[in-house]
Amino acid sequence: MRIRLLIALAFISQASAELVSVNDLGLKIAPGFEITHYADSVIAPDVYSMTLDPSGSVVISSRGYIKRLTDKDGDGAADTETILIKSSSGAMGMLFLDERTLLTTEGGYFNRYIDKNGDGKFDSKPFRIGKFGGGEHGIHAIRKDLQGRIYLIGGNDSKFAGHQDMKEYPQLEGGALIRYSSNLSESTPLCHGLRNPYDFDFNSEGQIFTYDSDCEREFFLPWYSPTRLYRLEDGAHHGWRLSGWKRGWKRPDYYYDSVKPVVNVGRGSPTGVAVYRHTAFPAHYHDAVFYCDWTFGKVYVTQTAGLIKEVGFPVTDTFIESSGTNGFAPSDIEVGPDGSIFLSVGGRGTTGSVYHIRYKNPRPEARPIEMNEIILKGLKKGSEKKNTGFKSEEAMIVARHLDSTLLKAPIGDRMRSLRLLMKALGDWNLKSPSKESFTGYELSTDEIFNKEHNDLLVIARNSSRALLHSLDSDERRESARLIAMLRDPHPISSTRILNFITKDSRPDEDFHYLACLARLSSRLDSDSAKQISESILRLDSKVQGKQMRSKQTYINRLNEVIAGLAERGPIFEHLCKSALLARPNHAGIAGSFPEPFRSRAAEVFFLAALNEPKNGWRADFISLISDLDLTRSAPLLRILAETPALRTAVVIQLSKEPAEMDRHLFLAALNYGDQSAVSSSIKALGILGPRAEPEELIAFFGVSDMRLSLPLISRLAGKKLEDRSEATKWLEKNHPLIASSFGADNPNSKVNWDALLSGVDWTIGNLKNGQKIFAERACSSCHLSTNALGPDLSGISKRLSPLDLFRSIIMPNANVPPAYRATVFTMKDGTKHVGRIAFNSADGVIVRTGAGRTVRLDEPNIIEQKDWSNSLMPEGLLLGLGPDQLADLYAYLKTL
Repeated sequence: MRIRLLIALAFISQASAELVSVNDLGLKIAPGFEITHYADSVIAPDVYSMTLDPSGSVVISSRGYIKRLTDKDGDGAADTETILIKSSSGAMGMLFLDERTLLTTEGGYFNRYIDKNGDGKFDSKPFRIGKFGGGEHGIHAIRKDLQGRIYLIGGNDSKFAGHQDMKEYPQLEGGALIRYSSNLSESTPLCHGLRNPYDFDFNSEGQIFTYDSDCEREFFLPWYSPTRLYRLEDGAHHGWRLSGWKRGWKRPDYYYDSVKPVVNVGRGSPTGVAVYRHTAFPAHYHDAVFYCDWTFGKVYVTQTAGLIKEVGFPVTDTFIESSGTNGFAPSDIEVGPDGSIFLSVGGRGTTGSVYHIRYKNPRPEARPIEMNEIILKGLKKGSEKKNTGFKSEEAMIVARHLDSTLLKAPIGDRMRSLRLLMKALGDWNLKSPSKESFTGYELSTDEIFNKEHNDLLVIARNSSRALLHSLDSDERRESARLIAMLRDPHPISSTRILNFITKDSRPDEDFHYLACLARLSSRLDSDSAKQISESILRLDSKVQGKQMRSKQTYINRLNEVIAGLAERGPIFEHLCKSALLARPNHAGIAGSFPEPFRSRAAEVFFLAALNEPKNGWRADFISLISDLDLTRSAPLLRILAETPALRTAVVIQLSKEPAEMDRHLFLAALNYGDQSAVSSSIKALGILGPRAEPEELIAFFGVSDMRLSLPLISRLAGKKLEDRSEATKWLEKNHPLIASSFGADNPNSKVNWDALLSGVDWTIGNLKNGQKIFAERACSSCHLSTNALGPDLSGISKRLSPLDLFRSIIMPNANVPPAYRATVFTMKDGTKHVGRIAFNSADGVIVRTGAGRTVRLDEPNIIEQKDWSNSLMPEGLLLGLGPDQLADLYAYLKTL
């Protein structure tokens, strides 16, 4: 044991060493390792998944391809790519059974491809082993054990439950790991209750590890479950029950019918997993599991062998992470035959590539570590049907047992009895909760409240109430939950639960107990209502405002709990009276108050904002005071308009009663990406009356959709103008200086494009020359690549005439489709990033700034984010082309 402890401590010291910067790659890596580019984004774009073929060559996939990468000249970088399969959806998982047999998961299909003649190219039509759910929460990785059996893992939209191959396992829920016989004829689910694991691997002891995902929207809520590394348990339900990505409600780790993770990691997006069954790396990495986080650009490492398990403190540390704004989104990881690691990046259109990681001083006798047999047997057929409903006899037996053993039973037994009683009474109301917040705080059936079950109800309430005295936090938490489910009317339950909420208690615990209090049926006295109201308003400072980040549902769920509490007593009254109410992050709470409390709260907030207009007010505050007399609120709104994030909301409010002094705000809003702000400003300027002044004309002609501003321009022209062309001609005739200013910085402005285009014979173009021009002008990288930045050009020549098509290329900013508009991010250090958002989370965003270019921006460093009406396509793409070349380019565009 002492030796094992020393080895474990050695792992901690090694794994926790400070990462070393690799500046040219924008990465940090554990000391002693080197990382290089094996394949760049040109030959490895936007990689979804990766595997190694029997010879050790890297094989990658994304939308449109499955390809092999080869380093023929031995310089450490791939120089040759060979397309194996043209995969329309891209493979989420791949496995070579041998040189001529490849298994894949593509668009929900579990496929087998065969290379019949051994030429390295596989048949285009695969054999369908099975059809499951696809997409980001569908079926993913595939692996094989020593016995040749095949394993398939999938997320909670894989549709394993109810599948024809799984009909003998009605208890299946969520994502699962499925094992197939070596000939793929028989399948057995080994475990289930997972959310969305992308990958898994075996350690040398035959244990299976996976990295499962969280539900980011529910961060900070008591039922939030972080990303977690599991050692999968044979036949076990791992706690996740629901499909989709919007709802969580995973069973807590301490439930007997759930599985405790090896490590709860935190926020993230799990992707690739690989156990290091090799000796080329130092000993403390042997049998360790490497697992990738796509969102934060990290690769974690955790030792998994039995010695760490027995010591009792699994070690997790960061092995690789991105630095600065480098767009590093790891998607898969594999261990090579020589013990080096290959790491792919990509997904959702982010920068793709493959990295190669080696230890600088590998052992000369390095070799793979042998793997034991996998002994998992899997789920039992036909057992534990998931919709058990209310079972009165079983509930009575458990309730009496719990009641009679309260004082003498070990805590583990009491916790199991609590959970068994909860299940026998109907369990959590996952399907049809009265409010989303009460899913885990009310029973799925009301049968317990029928008169014939009154004895059971009394015993269950008494037992649960008694356990509120427990010194164990988990037991208190679950007894309070069951008390809430049973709608206990006894005042002592309410008092005890309320006493769990203190100034020092954790915010997620506070929320849990507030939800419990909201389900009780006793009446709240004024003092308790005041105490609860203060507890609600202290949550913001406890969570430090992080509940307000994008994509979070915290405020919506809290408002549901507040409404439930208000049914028991004067909660709204005390919230309105509290000195803690008028804070920026509470406006979303006050906005959900019923009348007359909403109006009272709006007045309180308004006075507070007048006193401190620079206190960090948000758009929901403007919505809250929207019903106040605008003559009172307008001066404050004009001050708030100095904050960029509030301008859209302010403009919409001020446009209700347009004032001349706000004309500049309405003009500026014409360039906003928010169509409500643009429409409101157009309406306001129509009331104020348009002016033929430079700043107004420039604003009117700068509107991305000129159909909105055309009526204002028509009023200035004194006649109805039908389209942009007529408006532009009027501007050129009556305001030539302003008209010329639009093209002053435009490289196209010196070319008479109308004359040039009118001289083109669009019928004589050369297809091959046009294809060459298309490639040389970098059009293919943005329009034909995987997850293209620009619109799909398929059939473009059928939708647009040659003149209209080429005018749209000449003036790319004239009419940018909403789906392809960019966003401008301004950072604290003054830098700006312009691009399309690939992924948005509460912690930051991943932005595609160009073909093959991605940056990662941390949310705390972003001071402004706004839509950009211009196109990412540069102007001047057609400069230097003559009539024949334009005809050639059109000939190629017609083939798309």
